[in-house]
Amino acid sequence: MKNLKDRFQYHFNRLFSRGTGLQYVVLAATFVALALAGTNAWFFGLFGERALEAEGIDADFGGGFLDAFWWSVKHAIDPGAFSEDYGAPFAVLLISFVVSILGLALFGVFIAFISTSVQSRLELVRRGNTVVVERGHTLILGWSNKVRSVLDFLDATGRKQVVVILAPMDIGRMQDALKADIHRWKHLEIILRSGSTSRLSELERVGLATAGSVISLAYDREDEGQGEADIEAIKTLMLLSAYQSWRVDPPPTMVAEITQLRNVEIANIAGGRKVPIVSSSEIISRIIVQSARQPGVSAVYEEIFASKGNHLVVESMPDLTGKTMEEISHWFPHAIPVGISWKEGGRTAAALNPEPDYDLADDENVILLASEGQVSHEPRPAPELSIGPGDGRRRRPELGQILILGWNDNIDEILTELDAHAPSGAVVAVVAAHEPGYCEEYLSVVTPGGFRNLRVDYRRSNTVSRNVLERLAAEAYDSVIVLADESSGDADPDARTLLILLQMADMAERSGDRKLPHIVVELMDSGNRDLLAGTPAGDIVVSPQIVSLQLGQVSINPILGAVYRELLSAGGIECSLQPAARYVEPDAPCTFDDLVIRAQGLLETAIGVMVEREGPGIGRGLVYLNPDKNARFVLGSEDAVIVLAQQVYD
Repeated sequence: MKNLKDRFQYHFNRLFSRGTGLQYVVLAATFVALALAGTNAWFFGLFGERALEAEGIDADFGGGFLDAFWWSVKHAIDPGAFSEDYGAPFAVLLISFVVSILGLALFGVFIAFISTSVQSRLELVRRGNTVVVERGHTLILGWSNKVRSVLDFLDATGRKQVVVILAPMDIGRMQDALKADIHRWKHLEIILRSGSTSRLSELERVGLATAGSVISLAYDREDEGQGEADIEAIKTLMLLSAYQSWRVDPPPTMVAEITQLRNVEIANIAGGRKVPIVSSSEIISRIIVQSARQPGVSAVYEEIFASKGNHLVVESMPDLTGKTMEEISHWFPHAIPVGISWKEGGRTAAALNPEPDYDLADDENVILLASEGQVSHEPRPAPELSIGPGDGRRRRPELGQILILGWNDNIDEILTELDAHAPSGAVVAVVAAHEPGYCEEYLSVVTPGGFRNLRVDYRRSNTVSRNVLERLAAEAYDSVIVLADESSGDADPDARTLLILLQMADMAERSGDRKLPHIVVELMDSGNRDLLAGTPAGDIVVSPQIVSLQLGQVSINPILGAVYRELLSAGGIECSLQPAARYVEPDAPCTFDDLVIRAQGLLETAIGVMVEREGPGIGRGLVYLNPDKNARFVLGSEDAVIVLAQQVYD
């Protein structure tokens, strides 16, 4: 008997562990069986003469089986119906009582199942495990401190859109991270889902097949380094490149973030060279170094990468075929032609600042610096110069002595980029909290070939200490770079950066004759930018924001990936801030058209001006990108013309 009982319990448990669907089928079948059993009351005179006199006994169907079945169903559903059977035969009352009691128990189980199912569904929703049924949405895969900046970019486009975020983390944490900013995104409907970005079933659950664009972020876990984040990103790339079940035509535009430059080639292979790759460490290191070389250039890059204002666009303009860059430079009243792009072996290539006599081919697109929708053009002759020549001398940034305060995972890329720009014998002093042995070993692994031009002098010190900062004598360096420091273990590296700047400002003020060099500051949170007002910070590079802007732009127009690589590469075309005296006599009125013509004569492309203003810090000029061609300027000795030009080294 015990064995029989155990076997029954075993099979019963197996039956009810197979899912709610089967559970409901079993309950429904049991209920029908109970109702059918209750119809036995018919055989005991349920619809006899005595029974029909009792309250609750109806004979709507002629007093037959159907009436008996309906009577049984009512008693199974409502135990209170038993009280209405007064006057019925005893056997009928007994059946009524049994059916009512068993129906009560059965419906108790049924209600429990419903409650459990609802709770399970709510739990699935809470955990973000439900299916997304959208079309044309933006799909963000992964989670990092760049998510909010990406959402800022998407919202700034002004287009109503659904954004679905899939990340391998608790949905409650994602909600907490976004709740402070959710009210700012007026054009976005944000849907959060928890799951792995390297599983095809999870990608399909969030509507990969019907997405309009896909942005893959390197997921930064607190307990894992950039290498692990890149591994997950590469696995996601493999799925994206192999996916063929698209239900949209054309398939969505895609872009993926890789944290480390050395993993970019592997990522390109994993993505079948079909998905544009953005290396966050490469972008940040290059902009930091460019800002150290050219005070004020970070503001230019920030506007170029943004979704609003003046940014780079790529347009197909067949009517310009055969025209030279010099000819068309004056044809756009609200845009500036800065380069060309073309297809090369299935990949997109780009060239910025082509020579003025370059003829546009029919298979080439024009790269423009323009505001959204301001790319109309019409032929017009080149205007006549209204100014005399400048001195023509080119400014070459000097970086012989560089001080780096702090340490993070981008240090190797920053040093490599400095090495590409610095003259032979340049010295970089790196001050951070790591043990000296750790830093030397780290650099020997990630940069096994060493540096060609740099000598790196590492010092272990607390960069927040007043005594340490005094001894460092920042004024002796050509440039100071304050990194978002990860070596000290602080939860808020921006707070540490602020303390350093405040102390440096105080030291300079107290000494009276101490003049600080140009200071480049890296921030992790754009919300802290306002806190740096009044500090000696020159260029401010908000790392997550810069990377997010590029990811957003490339997700909309993948061609821009090649354009940005060309713009930021060492040895190629750079965004350069040249003294106005190179193009025009100081304090002489001129139009922007005049500057365009002067720059063309020097094989450069003028894209704006920077007017210096008073205040603490160097390189805090007001940037005017893509001004009206007839806009008049009076540029002094401290002002600069912003140009695209070939990098020149001694």
